[in-house]
Amino acid sequence: MSSIRPKTRPLPIIIALVLGLLLCLAVPATASASQHSPQAGSDKRELICHTSNPDECYPLVFEPTDEFQTVHDDQQLPNGLHVRLNIWTGKKEAKINVPDEINPALEGLPVDQAVVLVEQEQQETIQVPKGAPKYDNVGKIKEPAPGGEAQVEAIAFMETFKMLKTGVIPSDEEFDHGLEGLEELSHDIYYGLKITEETDVIKALFCLMGTPEGPVSEGYTPRGQQAAAILAGALSNNPSALNEISKIWTELMDSTCSHEGATIHELFYHHTILPTDSPSKVKAAVSAVNGLLKDDKIRQHFLEDNGMKQLLPILFQEKAEWAAAQRKIGQLVLDTFLDEDMGAQLGQWPRGQALSNQACVTPETALEDGCWDYHAEMMVRLHGTPWSKELRKRLASARKANSKLPNHGEL
Repeated sequence: MSSIRPKTRPLPIIIALVLGLLLCLAVPATASASQHSPQAGSDKRELICHTSNPDECYPLVFEPTDEFQTVHDDQQLPNGLHVRLNIWTGKKEAKINVPDEINPALEGLPVDQAVVLVEQEQQETIQVPKGAPKYDNVGKIKEPAPGGEAQVEAIAFMETFKMLKTGVIPSDEEFDHGLEGLEELSHDIYYGLKITEETDVIKALFCLMGTPEGPVSEGYTPRGQQAAAILAGALSNNPSALNEISKIWTELMDSTCSHEGATIHELFYHHTILPTDSPSKVKAAVSAVNGLLKDDKIRQHFLEDNGMKQLLPILFQEKAEWAAAQRKIGQLVLDTFLDEDMGAQLGQWPRGQALSNQACVTPETALEDGCWDYHAEMMVRLHGTPWSKELRKRLASARKANSKLPNHGEL
Protein backbone atom coordinates (compact mmCIF):
# COMPACT_ATOMS: atom_id res chain seq x y z
CA MET A 1 0.00 0.00 0.00
CA SER A 2 1.45 3.19 -1.05
CA SER A 3 1.63 6.03 1.54
CA ILE A 4 0.36 9.51 0.79
CA ARG A 5 3.07 12.18 1.38
CA PRO A 6 2.07 15.79 2.04
CA LYS A 7 2.76 18.25 -0.66
CA THR A 8 5.63 20.64 0.06
CA ARG A 9 6.55 23.88 -1.69
CA PRO A 10 9.79 23.75 -3.58
CA LEU A 11 12.65 25.52 -1.76
CA PRO A 12 13.26 28.06 -4.50
CA ILE A 13 9.69 29.31 -4.23
CA ILE A 14 10.02 29.82 -0.43
CA ILE A 15 13.25 31.74 -0.83
CA ALA A 16 11.67 33.94 -3.47
CA LEU A 17 8.71 34.72 -1.20
CA VAL A 18 11.00 35.70 1.70
CA LEU A 19 13.12 37.96 -0.51
CA GLY A 20 9.99 39.60 -1.91
CA LEU A 21 8.68 40.32 1.59
CA LEU A 22 11.98 41.90 2.62
CA LEU A 23 12.03 44.01 -0.51
CA CYS A 24 8.54 45.34 0.18
CA LEU A 25 9.55 46.36 3.71
CA ALA A 26 12.67 48.10 2.47
CA VAL A 27 10.99 50.20 -0.24
CA PRO A 28 9.22 52.76 2.04
CA ALA A 29 12.36 53.26 4.14
CA THR A 30 14.48 53.73 1.02
CA ALA A 31 11.95 56.10 -0.50
CA SER A 32 11.81 58.11 2.71
CA ALA A 33 15.60 58.30 2.91
CA SER A 34 15.76 59.35 -0.71
CA GLN A 35 13.12 62.03 -0.18
CA HIS A 36 15.00 63.70 2.72
CA SER A 37 18.59 62.98 1.75
CA PRO A 38 19.45 66.62 0.90
CA GLN A 39 18.74 67.53 4.52
CA ALA A 40 20.09 64.40 6.11
CA GLY A 41 23.08 66.29 7.51
CA SER A 42 20.99 69.20 8.76
CA ASP A 43 18.54 66.87 10.52
CA LYS A 44 21.38 65.78 12.78
CA ARG A 45 22.15 69.41 13.79
CA GLU A 46 20.46 70.96 16.76
CA LEU A 47 19.00 74.23 15.58
CA ILE A 48 18.09 77.41 17.46
CA CYS A 49 14.91 79.07 16.20
CA HIS A 50 13.58 82.28 17.72
CA THR A 51 10.82 82.71 15.13
CA SER A 52 8.57 80.44 13.08
CA ASN A 53 10.59 81.25 9.94
CA PRO A 54 12.96 78.30 9.31
CA ASP A 55 15.30 80.57 7.32
CA GLU A 56 16.09 82.45 10.53
CA CYS A 57 17.23 79.33 12.39
CA TYR A 58 20.92 78.69 12.99
CA PRO A 59 22.89 75.76 14.43
CA LEU A 60 23.50 75.53 18.16
CA VAL A 61 27.18 74.77 17.48
CA PHE A 62 28.81 77.46 15.34
CA GLU A 63 29.98 76.13 11.94
CA PRO A 64 33.12 78.06 10.88
CA THR A 65 34.26 78.81 7.34
CA ASP A 66 37.29 80.60 5.91
CA GLU A 67 35.47 83.94 6.27
CA PHE A 68 34.44 85.75 9.44
CA GLN A 69 30.80 85.15 10.36
CA THR A 70 28.70 86.63 13.15
CA VAL A 71 28.47 84.45 16.25
CA HIS A 72 25.09 84.59 17.96
CA ASP A 73 25.03 85.09 21.71
CA ASP A 74 23.45 81.69 22.37
CA GLN A 75 25.71 79.70 20.02
CA GLN A 76 28.43 77.35 21.20
CA LEU A 77 31.95 77.95 19.82
CA PRO A 78 34.22 75.01 19.03
CA ASN A 79 37.77 75.32 20.30
CA GLY A 80 40.63 76.63 18.17
CA LEU A 81 38.79 79.28 16.12
CA HIS A 82 39.96 82.78 15.24
CA VAL A 83 37.56 84.98 17.22
CA ARG A 84 37.37 88.77 17.05
CA LEU A 85 35.07 91.61 18.11
CA ASN A 86 33.77 93.85 15.34
CA ILE A 87 34.14 97.35 16.85
CA TRP A 88 31.64 98.82 14.38
CA THR A 89 28.79 96.37 15.03
CA GLY A 90 29.70 95.24 18.54
CA LYS A 91 29.18 91.63 17.40
CA LYS A 92 31.52 88.70 17.97
CA GLU A 93 32.82 87.08 14.77
CA ALA A 94 34.72 83.86 14.15
CA LYS A 95 36.28 81.81 11.38
CA ILE A 96 38.64 78.88 10.89
CA ASN A 97 41.96 79.73 12.47
CA VAL A 98 44.87 79.87 10.02
CA PRO A 99 48.26 79.72 11.77
CA ASP A 100 50.64 82.58 10.87
CA GLU A 101 47.86 84.44 9.04
CA ILE A 102 48.74 88.15 8.67
CA ASN A 103 46.11 90.82 9.27
CA PRO A 104 46.23 93.22 6.26
CA ALA A 105 45.77 96.15 8.66
CA LEU A 106 49.07 95.21 10.31
CA GLU A 107 51.01 94.94 7.06
CA GLY A 108 54.49 96.36 7.38
CA LEU A 109 54.50 96.34 11.17
CA PRO A 110 56.06 93.72 13.47
CA VAL A 111 53.29 91.80 15.20
CA ASP A 112 52.90 88.97 17.68
CA GLN A 113 49.40 87.47 17.86
CA ALA A 114 47.92 90.75 16.58
CA VAL A 115 49.75 92.75 19.25
CA VAL A 116 52.17 95.31 17.87
CA LEU A 117 55.71 94.96 19.16
CA VAL A 118 57.84 97.85 20.29
CA GLU A 119 61.48 97.37 19.44
CA GLN A 120 63.55 98.14 22.51
CA GLU A 121 66.09 100.89 22.03
CA GLN A 122 69.67 100.48 23.05
CA GLN A 123 70.09 101.71 26.61
CA GLU A 124 72.99 104.06 27.11
CA THR A 125 75.29 103.53 30.07
CA ILE A 126 74.74 106.39 32.48
CA GLN A 127 77.19 107.35 35.21
CA VAL A 128 75.07 107.74 38.33
CA PRO A 129 76.36 110.46 40.68
CA LYS A 130 77.30 109.38 44.17
CA GLY A 131 74.40 109.70 46.57
CA ALA A 132 71.77 109.99 43.83
CA PRO A 133 68.38 108.40 44.57
CA LYS A 134 67.76 104.92 43.24
CA TYR A 135 66.56 104.96 39.63
CA ASP A 136 62.98 103.84 39.09
CA ASN A 137 62.46 102.70 35.50
CA VAL A 138 58.84 103.85 35.31
CA GLY A 139 59.16 104.74 31.64
CA LYS A 140 59.88 101.23 30.44
CA ILE A 141 57.33 100.29 27.78
CA LYS A 142 55.85 96.82 28.07
CA GLU A 143 53.74 95.29 25.32
CA PRO A 144 50.29 93.96 26.25
CA ALA A 145 49.98 90.27 26.99
CA PRO A 146 48.97 88.36 23.83
CA GLY A 147 45.51 86.91 23.30
CA GLY A 148 42.13 87.62 24.85
CA GLU A 149 41.06 91.23 25.33
CA ALA A 150 44.49 92.54 24.36
CA GLN A 151 44.14 90.95 20.92
CA VAL A 152 40.75 92.58 20.39
CA GLU A 153 42.16 95.95 21.46
CA ALA A 154 45.15 95.58 19.13
CA ILE A 155 42.94 94.88 16.11
CA ALA A 156 40.61 97.79 16.91
CA PHE A 157 43.63 100.05 17.45
CA MET A 158 45.22 99.17 14.11
CA GLU A 159 42.01 99.64 12.14
CA THR A 160 41.64 103.23 13.38
CA PHE A 161 45.42 103.75 13.15
CA LYS A 162 45.25 102.81 9.47
CA MET A 163 42.37 105.24 8.80
CA LEU A 164 44.35 108.11 10.31
CA LYS A 165 47.53 107.17 8.49
CA THR A 166 46.03 106.72 5.02
CA GLY A 167 43.09 109.11 5.24
CA VAL A 168 40.84 106.39 3.80
CA ILE A 169 37.65 106.29 5.89
CA PRO A 170 35.02 103.58 5.21
CA SER A 171 32.28 105.77 6.71
CA ASP A 172 31.90 108.73 9.05
CA GLU A 173 30.26 106.51 11.66
CA GLU A 174 33.13 104.01 11.62
CA PHE A 175 35.72 106.76 11.87
CA ASP A 176 33.97 108.46 14.81
CA HIS A 177 33.64 105.16 16.67
CA GLY A 178 37.28 104.41 15.93
CA LEU A 179 38.43 107.75 17.34
CA GLU A 180 36.41 107.12 20.48
CA GLY A 181 38.08 103.74 20.97
CA LEU A 182 41.52 105.18 20.21
CA GLU A 183 41.03 107.84 22.88
CA GLU A 184 40.47 105.13 25.47
CA LEU A 185 43.57 103.20 24.38
CA SER A 186 45.79 106.30 24.15
CA HIS A 187 46.08 106.47 27.94
CA ASP A 188 47.91 103.14 27.89
CA ILE A 189 51.64 103.89 27.82
CA TYR A 190 52.21 101.26 25.11
CA TYR A 191 49.53 102.49 22.69
CA GLY A 192 50.38 106.11 23.46
CA LEU A 193 53.90 105.48 22.20
CA LYS A 194 52.65 103.65 19.10
CA ILE A 195 50.45 106.64 18.20
CA THR A 196 53.30 109.14 18.42
CA GLU A 197 55.77 106.95 16.55
CA GLU A 198 53.85 107.35 13.27
CA THR A 199 54.36 110.82 11.75
CA ASP A 200 51.32 110.63 9.45
CA VAL A 201 49.06 109.73 12.37
CA ILE A 202 50.35 112.65 14.45
CA LYS A 203 49.84 115.03 11.52
CA ALA A 204 46.26 113.80 11.09
CA LEU A 205 45.51 114.31 14.78
CA PHE A 206 46.95 117.85 14.80
CA CYS A 207 44.95 118.72 11.68
CA LEU A 208 41.75 117.44 13.29
CA MET A 209 42.49 119.26 16.54
CA GLY A 210 42.88 122.56 14.66
CA THR A 211 39.71 122.17 12.59
CA PRO A 212 36.96 124.66 13.50
CA GLU A 213 34.02 122.93 15.14
CA GLY A 214 30.98 124.65 13.73
CA PRO A 215 27.54 123.75 15.11
CA VAL A 216 27.63 120.57 17.21
CA SER A 217 24.57 118.40 17.72
CA GLU A 218 23.72 117.23 21.21
CA GLY A 219 25.43 113.99 22.19
CA TYR A 220 28.03 114.22 19.41
CA THR A 221 31.72 114.59 20.25
CA PRO A 222 33.50 116.66 17.58
CA ARG A 223 36.51 115.07 15.94
CA GLY A 224 38.70 117.99 16.97
CA GLN A 225 37.88 117.27 20.60
CA GLN A 226 38.52 113.56 20.14
CA ALA A 227 41.86 114.21 18.44
CA ALA A 228 42.90 116.55 21.26
CA ALA A 229 41.90 113.95 23.85
CA ILE A 230 43.91 111.26 22.01
CA LEU A 231 47.03 113.46 21.99
CA ALA A 232 46.54 114.40 25.63
CA GLY A 233 46.14 110.76 26.60
CA ALA A 234 49.19 109.65 24.61
CA LEU A 235 51.39 112.33 26.22
CA SER A 236 50.17 111.88 29.78
CA ASN A 237 53.02 110.47 31.92
CA ASN A 238 54.64 109.11 28.75
CA PRO A 239 58.02 110.82 28.13
CA SER A 240 58.89 108.38 25.34
CA ALA A 241 55.79 109.45 23.40
CA LEU A 242 56.58 113.14 23.97
CA ASN A 243 60.12 112.59 22.69
CA GLU A 244 58.74 111.16 19.44
CA ILE A 245 56.76 114.35 18.76
CA SER A 246 59.67 116.54 19.78
CA LYS A 247 61.87 114.88 17.15
CA ILE A 248 59.50 115.86 14.33
CA TRP A 249 58.24 119.19 15.73
CA THR A 250 59.70 121.43 13.00
CA GLU A 251 58.55 119.09 10.23
CA LEU A 252 55.15 118.81 11.89
CA MET A 253 54.59 122.56 12.09
CA ASP A 254 55.57 123.02 8.42
CA SER A 255 53.14 120.33 7.22
CA THR A 256 49.92 121.26 5.45
CA CYS A 257 46.47 119.94 6.29
CA SER A 258 44.86 118.99 2.99
CA HIS A 259 41.26 119.52 4.09
CA GLU A 260 42.01 122.99 5.50
CA GLY A 261 44.74 124.15 3.12
CA ALA A 262 46.65 125.65 6.06
CA THR A 263 49.84 124.63 7.81
CA ILE A 264 49.67 122.84 11.14
CA HIS A 265 51.59 125.79 12.60
CA GLU A 266 48.79 128.17 11.63
CA LEU A 267 46.07 125.87 12.95
CA PHE A 268 47.93 125.06 16.17
CA TYR A 269 48.58 128.67 17.15
CA HIS A 270 45.39 130.30 15.86
CA HIS A 271 42.58 127.72 15.76
CA THR A 272 43.27 124.99 18.32
CA ILE A 273 42.05 126.91 21.39
CA LEU A 274 39.22 129.30 20.63
CA PRO A 275 36.44 130.78 22.80
CA THR A 276 34.11 130.05 19.87
CA ASP A 277 34.68 126.32 20.38
CA SER A 278 32.89 124.31 23.04
CA PRO A 279 34.36 124.37 26.57
CA SER A 280 34.86 120.59 26.34
CA LYS A 281 36.93 120.90 23.15
CA VAL A 282 39.02 123.71 24.67
CA LYS A 283 39.61 121.71 27.85
CA ALA A 284 40.86 118.70 25.82
CA ALA A 285 43.07 120.93 23.65
CA VAL A 286 44.61 122.64 26.70
CA SER A 287 45.40 119.19 28.13
CA ALA A 288 47.19 118.29 24.89
CA VAL A 289 49.18 121.56 24.92
CA ASN A 290 50.05 120.99 28.58
CA GLY A 291 51.54 117.61 27.66
CA LEU A 292 53.52 119.10 24.77
CA LEU A 293 55.02 121.88 26.90
CA LYS A 294 56.76 119.31 29.08
CA ASP A 295 59.39 119.20 26.32
CA ASP A 296 62.05 121.95 26.46
CA LYS A 297 62.27 122.36 22.68
CA ILE A 298 58.52 122.56 22.12
CA ARG A 299 58.09 124.91 25.08
CA GLN A 300 60.73 127.28 23.68
CA HIS A 301 59.04 127.35 20.28
CA PHE A 302 55.65 127.86 21.94
CA LEU A 303 56.87 130.97 23.74
CA GLU A 304 58.69 132.33 20.68
CA ASP A 305 55.53 131.92 18.57
CA ASN A 306 53.34 133.73 21.14
CA GLY A 307 51.47 130.58 22.06
CA MET A 308 50.39 132.07 25.39
CA LYS A 309 48.15 134.50 23.51
CA GLN A 310 45.74 131.75 22.52
CA LEU A 311 45.27 130.70 26.16
CA LEU A 312 44.44 134.08 27.65
CA PRO A 313 41.07 134.71 25.87
CA ILE A 314 39.60 131.69 27.66
CA LEU A 315 40.03 133.56 30.94
CA PHE A 316 37.81 136.32 29.54
CA GLN A 317 34.77 134.03 29.60
CA GLU A 318 32.41 134.61 32.52
CA LYS A 319 29.89 131.80 32.08
CA ALA A 320 30.11 128.92 34.57
CA GLU A 321 30.48 126.34 31.79
CA TRP A 322 34.02 127.64 31.16
CA ALA A 323 35.26 127.05 34.72
CA ALA A 324 36.82 123.63 34.02
CA ALA A 325 38.70 124.84 30.93
CA GLN A 326 39.91 127.92 32.82
CA ARG A 327 41.16 125.75 35.66
CA LYS A 328 43.08 123.64 33.12
CA ILE A 329 44.79 126.78 31.81
CA GLY A 330 45.66 127.89 35.34
CA GLN A 331 47.18 124.50 36.08
CA LEU A 332 49.15 124.57 32.82
CA VAL A 333 50.66 127.98 33.63
CA LEU A 334 51.46 127.03 37.22
CA ASP A 335 52.97 123.62 36.46
CA THR A 336 54.94 124.78 33.42
CA PHE A 337 56.24 128.22 34.40
CA LEU A 338 55.48 129.25 37.97
CA ASP A 339 55.47 126.35 40.46
CA GLU A 340 58.93 124.86 40.87
CA ASP A 341 57.58 122.07 43.07
CA MET A 342 55.52 120.88 40.07
CA GLY A 343 58.53 120.85 37.74
CA ALA A 344 58.31 124.40 36.38
CA GLN A 345 61.52 126.03 35.18
CA LEU A 346 61.37 129.50 36.67
CA GLY A 347 62.45 132.57 34.72
CA GLN A 348 61.21 131.47 31.28
CA TRP A 349 57.85 133.25 31.57
CA PRO A 350 56.43 135.81 32.23
CA ARG A 351 58.82 138.54 31.15
CA GLY A 352 58.58 142.19 32.04
CA GLN A 353 56.11 143.82 34.37
CA ALA A 354 52.35 143.72 34.63
CA LEU A 355 50.41 146.17 32.48
CA SER A 356 47.80 148.60 33.71
CA ASN A 357 44.13 147.68 33.95
CA GLN A 358 43.38 150.16 31.18
CA ALA A 359 45.83 148.42 28.83
CA CYS A 360 44.30 145.03 29.62
CA VAL A 361 40.77 146.08 28.67
CA THR A 362 41.99 147.61 25.41
CA PRO A 363 41.62 145.06 22.57
CA GLU A 364 44.98 145.94 20.98
CA THR A 365 46.95 145.07 24.13
CA ALA A 366 44.60 142.76 26.07
CA LEU A 367 46.55 139.63 25.02
CA GLU A 368 50.01 140.82 26.06
CA ASP A 369 51.89 138.81 28.68
CA GLY A 370 51.57 141.76 31.06
CA CYS A 371 47.81 141.27 31.19
CA TRP A 372 47.87 137.80 32.74
CA ASP A 373 47.95 139.38 36.20
CA TYR A 374 44.83 141.43 35.46
CA HIS A 375 42.86 138.42 34.23
CA ALA A 376 44.09 136.26 37.10
CA GLU A 377 42.64 138.90 39.41
CA MET A 378 39.36 138.71 37.46
CA MET A 379 39.34 134.93 37.99
CA VAL A 380 39.75 135.43 41.73
CA ARG A 381 36.85 137.87 41.80
CA LEU A 382 34.69 135.69 39.56
CA HIS A 383 35.35 132.27 41.12
CA GLY A 384 37.54 132.77 44.19
CA THR A 385 39.01 129.32 43.57
CA PRO A 386 42.31 128.16 45.11
CA TRP A 387 43.97 127.81 41.70
CA SER A 388 43.10 131.38 40.67
CA LYS A 389 44.47 132.74 43.95
CA GLU A 390 47.62 130.67 43.53
CA LEU A 391 48.01 131.89 39.95
CA ARG A 392 47.70 135.53 41.06
CA LYS A 393 50.23 134.99 43.84
CA ARG A 394 52.78 133.16 41.68
CA LEU A 395 52.51 135.71 38.89
CA ALA A 396 53.29 138.53 41.32
CA SER A 397 56.33 136.64 42.61
CA ALA A 398 57.54 135.94 39.09
CA ARG A 399 57.18 139.60 38.10
CA LYS A 400 59.27 140.59 41.07
CA ALA A 401 61.95 137.99 40.35
CA ASN A 402 62.06 138.89 36.65
CA SER A 403 62.06 142.65 37.18
CA LYS A 404 65.55 142.94 35.74
CA LEU A 405 64.51 141.33 32.46
CA PRO A 406 63.56 143.55 29.47
CA ASN A 407 59.97 144.76 29.69
CA HIS A 408 58.16 143.51 26.59
CA GLY A 409 55.02 145.44 25.78
CA GLU A 410 54.61 147.59 28.88
CA LEU A 411 52.90 150.87 28.10
